[in-house]
Amino acid sequence: MFSLARAHANGNRYLLLLGSDILLRERGIVSALRTYPGPVIGMSESPATSSANRFFDHVLTADYYDAGQALAAVEAFERETGLRPDTVVPIIEMTVHVSVAIAGHYGLPTLSDACLARVRDKHTMKVAFEEAGVPCARHRLFSTLPQLRAAADELTFPLVLKPRDFAGNVGTIKVNDPSELPAAFDYCRNSLLEIAPTYNFADGRYQAEEFVAATHEVSVEVANHEGQRAVLAVTSKSKAGAPYFTEKGQLIPSPDSDNEALRQVALDACAALLIDRGLAHVEVLVNGDKLSVVEVAARPGGDGIMDLIDRVYGYSPYDIHIASYRGVMDKLPDLPRQPRGIGATVFLKAPAGTVAEVHTVNELTSQEVALYTIAKVGDWSRPQTSYLARDGLLECFEYGQPDEQDPVAFQARVDELAKIRADQLFTVTETAPEEGR
Repeated sequence: MFSLARAHANGNRYLLLLGSDILLRERGIVSALRTYPGPVIGMSESPATSSANRFFDHVLTADYYDAGQALAAVEAFERETGLRPDTVVPIIEMTVHVSVAIAGHYGLPTLSDACLARVRDKHTMKVAFEEAGVPCARHRLFSTLPQLRAAADELTFPLVLKPRDFAGNVGTIKVNDPSELPAAFDYCRNSLLEIAPTYNFADGRYQAEEFVAATHEVSVEVANHEGQRAVLAVTSKSKAGAPYFTEKGQLIPSPDSDNEALRQVALDACAALLIDRGLAHVEVLVNGDKLSVVEVAARPGGDGIMDLIDRVYGYSPYDIHIASYRGVMDKLPDLPRQPRGIGATVFLKAPAGTVAEVHTVNELTSQEVALYTIAKVGDWSRPQTSYLARDGLLECFEYGQPDEQDPVAFQARVDELAKIRADQLFTVTETAPEEGR
């Protein structure tokens, strides 16, 4: 355990950071250690399994997806040491409700229960958008196949099915006509049930949305603080095609960065959901001047987006996120809009089969700033349907002014590098294991 000196000097208080121990969120730990005057504490069911946990002052042993278990661990730590949290900061999606529970118990700044109800359920989210005039797809709820058929009768095909409680494309699938409903229902439900034990999800919570035609999709990263809102960056998404629409990577700055209508829609979406603290990740479909908000997450964007903003614009978004949850800002800072370069992340995909070997790549180009492997020997390289299919990650960055950069050409170079690295990193066999990864 850390020395208690810093904790005592800080009034027996510490910052609790939830979810920054996983890949592509570790820079949240750096920000917390840099900006907070006392100990920074993490939480994990198995603290020894993530190397990132070594950088916390201490790690509480608990499941940070489980609000009851997490709060019990914080209370037990207080009884043992006399230390109490004075800030609870969520970094990933499934820690948002946990942060609200712990912060509410201790009377700390956090999102409201009304906000939580809107951001953690895609149905109440869509209803809030409709009431506020935020453009979004029409939708209906279903739990069973007969209910799905009835819901489809009230909508216009094509449709998109998805679980109400999760992100990362898990269970998302396009349906072109009524004949595809049974297979699509099975896919949506089975995908959710695969991860349900990890997150305590319940069966039967799904929705169908009308498919929105779009040329591309972006995300808008928004800072929120006590009624103030500002756009940090616009991110272009690299997507796989129908029927799964899997995210393959991210690029900053997006060619849509100066689209003022887009930026305003993102701000309006956060206001509709009552997000008044920390960062939010707003996903929007773009088709000319027509916009449709897909969903909003009340936490920093994933997939290395925060790291890209840091490289491209020269500041850490986590600093703003943490300061807002600490309640130490009077107003949001002025945020730079002039990029100093262009950056992208792309997820690596091994060929189909069982991963037999994972190799090391020692020589990288000057553009490549990070190369990680996710797949392990014995894993099945499943089809590219959701975040579960990611086998590795490549991050690239190049200095330059906007008039010197070609985002399309840069993305093409990064995509080509990703294919090369995947071939170098992974040897697979054609034999599939009995159960996929």
